[in-house]
Amino acid sequence: MLQQQTRREKHMKWLRHSLTRTSPILEDRLSRAKKTAHQVARLLKENYDVNRVRLFGSLLHPDQFHADSDVDLAVEGLTMANYWDALADVLFFDSEFIIDLVDPETCPSAIWDIVEREGVDL
Repeated sequence: MLQQQTRREKHMKWLRHSLTRTSPILEDRLSRAKKTAHQVARLLKENYDVNRVRLFGSLLHPDQFHADSDVDLAVEGLTMANYWDALADVLFFDSEFIIDLVDPETCPSAIWDIVEREGVDL
């Protein structure tokens, strides 16, 4: 009985350790996603005169980041005249990541609260 309990404790310790680690592949993907976010922010500022781009979501929470995570960007100041061109540039920027643009004028207030609370300016 004691041996079984010791085995269970070792197993639980291993599980806790493995849950807190991220794989090198996932760490590489996270790094590439952050780089993509910065590049897209630069593109939006330079080509579409947006006022502000903020990163939010799973890229700011590595424990929530997974293989299918997207890049969430809150964009302030993108005019309707430029919206479709900017969206096309962003959608085709990097085929590895889905990039979601959130506008403060049209997004649900609950999402904008998260952007305001957790978002990071790029």
